[in-house]
Amino acid sequence: MSSRFEDPASPHHSEPDELPADVIRGFLRILESVRVQDMPCSEVFARLDEYVEHEMLDHEAAALMPLLREHFDICADCCAEYEALLGVLEQSQARGDAAPPEVGGGS
Repeated sequence: MSSRFEDPASPHHSEPDELPADVIRGFLRILESVRVQDMPCSEVFARLDEYVEHEMLDHEAAALMPLLREHFDICADCCAEYEALLGVLEQSQARGDAAPPEVGGGS
Protein backbone atom coordinates (compact mmCIF):
# COMPACT_ATOMS: atom_id res chain seq x y z
CA MET A 1 0.00 0.00 0.00
CA SER A 2 1.46 3.36 -1.03
CA SER A 3 1.24 6.53 1.07
CA ARG A 4 0.35 9.86 -0.53
CA PHE A 5 3.10 11.45 1.54
CA GLU A 6 6.38 9.80 0.75
CA ASP A 7 9.67 10.50 2.46
CA PRO A 8 11.74 12.69 0.07
CA ALA A 9 14.85 10.75 1.11
CA SER A 10 13.23 7.47 0.11
CA PRO A 11 14.70 5.80 -3.00
CA HIS A 12 11.12 5.39 -4.28
CA HIS A 13 10.34 9.11 -4.00
CA SER A 14 9.61 10.78 -7.33
CA GLU A 15 9.52 14.53 -7.95
CA PRO A 16 6.00 15.89 -8.48
CA ASP A 17 5.06 17.48 -11.78
CA GLU A 18 5.24 21.27 -11.89
CA LEU A 19 2.02 23.18 -11.31
CA PRO A 20 0.56 25.08 -14.26
CA ALA A 21 1.13 28.85 -14.20
CA ASP A 22 -2.60 29.62 -13.83
CA VAL A 23 -2.77 27.45 -10.68
CA ILE A 24 0.23 29.26 -9.21
CA ARG A 25 -1.35 32.65 -9.99
CA GLY A 26 -4.53 31.49 -8.28
CA PHE A 27 -2.60 30.53 -5.14
CA LEU A 28 -0.85 33.91 -5.15
CA ARG A 29 -4.20 35.74 -5.37
CA ILE A 30 -5.48 33.75 -2.40
CA LEU A 31 -2.33 34.49 -0.40
CA GLU A 32 -2.64 38.21 -1.11
CA SER A 33 -6.21 38.28 0.17
CA VAL A 34 -5.22 36.30 3.27
CA ARG A 35 -2.45 38.77 4.08
CA VAL A 36 -4.93 41.66 4.07
CA GLN A 37 -7.16 39.70 6.44
CA ASP A 38 -4.18 38.77 8.66
CA MET A 39 -3.47 42.42 9.40
CA PRO A 40 -6.60 44.56 9.15
CA CYS A 41 -6.30 48.28 8.44
CA SER A 42 -7.30 49.11 12.03
CA GLU A 43 -4.28 47.21 13.37
CA VAL A 44 -1.97 48.78 10.78
CA PHE A 45 -3.21 52.24 11.74
CA ALA A 46 -2.68 51.47 15.44
CA ARG A 47 0.97 50.53 14.77
CA LEU A 48 1.71 53.17 12.12
CA ASP A 49 3.50 55.56 14.50
CA GLU A 50 5.87 52.82 15.67
CA TYR A 51 6.61 51.79 12.06
CA VAL A 52 7.39 55.37 10.99
CA GLU A 53 9.59 55.92 14.05
CA HIS A 54 11.65 52.85 13.13
CA GLU A 55 11.83 54.03 9.53
CA MET A 56 13.16 57.44 10.55
CA LEU A 57 15.67 56.07 13.07
CA ASP A 58 17.31 53.23 11.21
CA HIS A 59 15.40 52.54 7.99
CA GLU A 60 14.82 48.96 9.16
CA ALA A 61 11.07 49.15 9.75
CA ALA A 62 10.30 46.70 6.94
CA ALA A 63 12.64 44.11 8.43
CA LEU A 64 11.28 44.63 11.94
CA MET A 65 7.61 44.77 10.95
CA PRO A 66 7.24 42.87 7.66
CA LEU A 67 3.46 42.40 7.84
CA LEU A 68 2.95 46.15 7.95
CA ARG A 69 5.25 46.62 4.94
CA GLU A 70 3.34 43.94 3.04
CA HIS A 71 0.06 45.58 3.98
CA PHE A 72 1.30 48.94 2.64
CA ASP A 73 2.21 47.20 -0.61
CA ILE A 74 -1.35 45.96 -1.15
CA CYS A 75 -3.50 48.61 0.59
CA ALA A 76 -3.46 52.02 -1.05
CA ASP A 77 -5.28 53.74 1.84
CA CYS A 78 -2.83 52.58 4.52
CA CYS A 79 0.12 53.28 2.24
CA ALA A 80 -1.13 56.85 1.73
CA GLU A 81 -1.41 57.31 5.52
CA TYR A 82 2.12 55.96 5.99
CA GLU A 83 3.61 58.18 3.28
CA ALA A 84 1.79 61.26 4.61
CA LEU A 85 2.99 60.73 8.18
CA LEU A 86 6.54 59.96 7.07
CA GLY A 87 6.58 63.04 4.83
CA VAL A 88 5.37 65.37 7.58
CA LEU A 89 7.94 64.06 10.06
CA GLU A 90 10.78 64.24 7.52
CA GLN A 91 9.89 67.83 6.63
CA SER A 92 9.63 68.78 10.28
CA GLN A 93 12.98 67.20 11.06
CA ALA A 94 14.62 68.88 8.04
CA ARG A 95 13.42 72.28 9.25
CA GLY A 96 14.71 71.49 12.73
CA ASP A 97 11.22 71.64 14.24
CA ALA A 98 11.49 68.25 15.87
CA ALA A 99 14.11 65.90 17.20
CA PRO A 100 14.31 62.40 15.73
CA PRO A 101 11.66 60.14 17.25
CA GLU A 102 12.48 57.71 20.01
CA VAL A 103 10.95 54.31 19.31
CA GLY A 104 8.84 53.27 22.26
CA GLY A 105 9.63 56.54 24.01
CA GLY A 106 6.88 58.28 25.86
CA SER A 107 6.40 61.73 27.23
